[in-house]
Amino acid sequence: MRCSCKICGTYMVQREHGLASSCVCPDCGFACRDCMGSDQPPMSAEELRRRPEALLNRQGEED
Repeated sequence: MRCSCKICGTYMVQREHGLASSCVCPDCGFACRDCMGSDQPPMSAEELRRRPEALLNRQGEED
């Protein structure tokens, strides 16, 4: 996907760096990950390990 900069409206270009890929404005330097599906960076291995535990705890509270 290609999009315009939220700051200045210039057409943004993709910067490909594996999981750290983003779009960058060539005029003002603003970077975002909106079209990458998330504005957050990928989770670390430790965060991924804790995630199922947190989901199970949340489900237990709802029951």
